[in-house]
Amino acid sequence: MNRDLLTVLVVDDEVPLRQELRLFPWEANGLELVGEAENGEEALIFCRNFSPDIVLTDITMPVMDGLTMFSKLKEEFPLTQVILLTCHSDFAYARKALQLGATGYLVKVTMQEQELAEALNKAREAHDRARSIHRKESEDRRWQLSKEWVNLTNGSAVSEKEISEFFLSRFKLLMPLWLTAIHVESRKAYRPFVHREVEEMLTRLEWPKHPFHWLPAEDGVYVLLFSQESMTSISLRSQLETITSTLCDMVERQLPYLSGAVNIYAVVGEPVRKPEELREMYEFVTEEQTLRFYDQAVKVFIGGKASAAPLSSAAASQMAEKLRQTKGDRVKLVECLRNELTRWASKHRLPAEVLKNLVLEWRQLWVDVSAEGGIEKRVETANAMMEVRSLSELIAIAVHEIESGYGPKAKQRKEITAAQAYIEVHLDKPITLTQVAEHVELSSTYFSRLFREETGISYNDYVTRKRMERAVHLLQTTTMRVYEVAIAVGIPSYRYFTTTFREHAGASPTEFKRG
Repeated sequence: MNRDLLTVLVVDDEVPLRQELRLFPWEANGLELVGEAENGEEALIFCRNFSPDIVLTDITMPVMDGLTMFSKLKEEFPLTQVILLTCHSDFAYARKALQLGATGYLVKVTMQEQELAEALNKAREAHDRARSIHRKESEDRRWQLSKEWVNLTNGSAVSEKEISEFFLSRFKLLMPLWLTAIHVESRKAYRPFVHREVEEMLTRLEWPKHPFHWLPAEDGVYVLLFSQESMTSISLRSQLETITSTLCDMVERQLPYLSGAVNIYAVVGEPVRKPEELREMYEFVTEEQTLRFYDQAVKVFIGGKASAAPLSSAAASQMAEKLRQTKGDRVKLVECLRNELTRWASKHRLPAEVLKNLVLEWRQLWVDVSAEGGIEKRVETANAMMEVRSLSELIAIAVHEIESGYGPKAKQRKEITAAQAYIEVHLDKPITLTQVAEHVELSSTYFSRLFREETGISYNDYVTRKRMERAVHLLQTTTMRVYEVAIAVGIPSYRYFTTTFREHAGASPTEFKRG
């Protein structure tokens, strides 16, 4: 089932009509025919399993007629839009259904393809309006619940009974329970697009489909509540691995132009058995995990707070001396960074900011301010180092700086050259990091690190820069409209395109085109 297409269920007891409707160009109209039913009862069963966006239904059917089904549908699935198929004698019923909220009706014997397309488009517009209203109401309710919870857990005079009643009345949960959190990392400019997709998917995944309820905690962090009664630590880990994997796949599929720029992981605290334990466990699961910096492959972190041992001056001096011994030898220095420094950092697992500052201090061993770009280039690299979210990214930036600063640059790896050529040809398509890595026959993790080492920027930044350069060219040399340019450079989201273009060019696409 394609999430970009609205889904349609056809309900009619006449086989010839269902066969005729199968021939309608559904996909060309932004729709997908996902099922058929012979009567209202079958249709309700289907809806409870698949929740179609639009139901196209006859009125007069055996077992359960269209109007009875319509009434039940509006109770159970208020966002689902209904279009009625009628005979001449059904006009009174159709009028009643329209009064109850059906988006339209069509006369079966005279129905033309254009009429059907117009009715479906009207249903689409009604569905989009209803979904927008529902999303806003849902967001407001969740934030209100989140505020209530924070107020309860922070209040010193709140009784155990009040907290227990809150969880029971709002979520039908009793203590003990599991407190977990999903962390979504992305750049500030990307967050509105990423968070909206993640929140929609969490809503689809939560109770009753999966045994959890979710609440927003802070920017990019979502608390998930599980009952300990129905969930062991092993099954909880499995559930969270499935949820994070589903969210990652969804972001890659829905926002391919952000491929490689979004990280998602989960944190699990100890079981909460008493109300007074909630605040401490809430703080633990919602704070960024230090270990995440050292192991991006781990998607679920479990346990209580782990404090890193303080770094001894002897250990720091020992690492600095190893780097110093390679000074002047590019090959040995790069090897030392990739192997010795990576092992050393992984062993000590310092807070990310501490490690970054140490690496910046050691940069004097290879930085040459007289090289091309001078101080400005070195400051730019230092800023990039402070923004990275993983050890592998930090090492990759350092390696690129060394490779660029020690005499003639070594020839670029053939895999990266092939990747750049592939990207250039496919800029108008939803190319992902995984797809390009497969094209050059490398694992995604290794390709991501190698790409940064060779080019000095991340895969996503490189693709975005190339897309913006092409967009500038198209706006300057063609009469294409802004939305057409966005599509032509592989960014179907008009809002994201205009935001990114402004960052790149210093003006909106429309302002840039006007000159």
